[in-house]
Amino acid sequence: MLKSCPICSNNFECNRTDISNCACNSVPVKNKEFVQPSDTIKDCLCNRCLQTISAQNTSLVSHQKQTKKMTLEERIERATTKTFKAVLPNTTNHYNTLFGGTALQMMDEVAFICATRFSRKRMVTISSEKVHFKQAIPAGTLIELIAKIDRVGTTSLEIKVDIFLEEMYANNRQKAISGKFTFVAIDINRNPMRVLDTEE
Repeated sequence: MLKSCPICSNNFECNRTDISNCACNSVPVKNKEFVQPSDTIKDCLCNRCLQTISAQNTSLVSHQKQTKKMTLEERIERATTKTFKAVLPNTTNHYNTLFGGTALQMMDEVAFICATRFSRKRMVTISSEKVHFKQAIPAGTLIELIAKIDRVGTTSLEIKVDIFLEEMYANNRQKAISGKFTFVAIDINRNPMRVLDTEE
C-alpha cells in the first residue's frame, strides 16, 4: 500500500502487513530533529529520509569519536587564550605607566579564562609567582595578553601569562611582563576535584 512519509510527504510503498500499530504519528517531525529511528518508525519513512537520518547520525558519531580522541597537547593548544587591551590614562600611575596591580588583575583574568576553557570546571586562583616586570607600559599603547597551560596536575593547573607591548602607530613589539598563575578545580561545595575526568 502507498503511504505518505511524515517528514517529506512523498508517497512510498509500505511493506508492513499489519498497520494496526503503525508508528507514523510518533515520528518526531515537528521540529525537524532527525534521531536514530526505531525499527518500528523505520517502516514509516521513505528511503530518502532514512538515508538522510543515517548520514547525519554517522557524521555525529564520527564527530564524537574525534572529540574523544583529542590529545592532551591538542587540548592545551586549544585552551590558549589571547586578548588585546588599550592602555588608557585611568589605568596608569603618576609615572604615566600601567599600574602593576592593574596588570596583575588583567593577567589573572586571562589566566582564569584559559584554565576554564581547558577544564570546563569551576576554577579558582590559589597563587601567582615569578611575575617579572621587564618593561614599563606607558599610556597610549596596546598590550596583548597570552595565557597558556604550562602544567597539568591532578586538581590544579599552572598557567603562564605574557604581556606584549605594542606601540599604536609603529610595529614595535616586545615582552613587557610575564608570570605564572596556579588554579585549582573545585566542586559545588568548593572542595578540590580532578581537573580532567578519569575517562579523558
